Amino acid sequence: MRRVLACTLLLGLLTGCGIERTEVIEFGQPATGVKKPGAPGWGARLYFAVVSGAVMLSSRPADGPVGADRAVLLLLEGPNDAERARGLFSEVPINSGMKKGLSVTTERGRVSIQLPMDVARLTHPARMQLVCTAAHNEVPGSVSWRDVKVTLSGGGKKQPDLTCDRA
Repeated sequence: MRRVLACTLLLGLLTGCGIERTEVIEFGQPATGVKKPGAPGWGARLYFAVVSGAVMLSSRPADGPVGADRAVLLLLEGPNDAERARGLFSEVPINSGMKKGLSVTTERGRVSIQLPMDVARLTHPARMQLVCTAAHNEVPGSVSWRDVKVTLSGGGKKQPDLTCDRA
């Protein structure tokens, strides 16, 4: 008798929760910006400055892997309209001479960026823009971005073994 009563109470609890069935209610546009599972998610990861003095990641779609050299070139073009609308800007001096005198070389876990200017004059956000952009893109050796060492040189000055201090 007790078993029957317990089963009846349990059955009542499971079926009598008070939520009625409803039809699908469509509302708004479908989600966008999400990559398909299994699809390659190639993109350039660029770091731009924000008002607080920090640097912030901005991803741009790409048709394949993006090396540190290509990413730094993209960084020197400055933020696009969408990035500027988000409040991002560049502390790295952007002018035609920068690209002409730029040299980016990579080796296992290391990136060297030669700039046509005195690198000692770069602000901390400008240095972090260059270092984080280089470290967060393709670098030989399958090294984590945390372990990539970046050397900035130019104007007779050299700043070796810099690491990105911004995730």
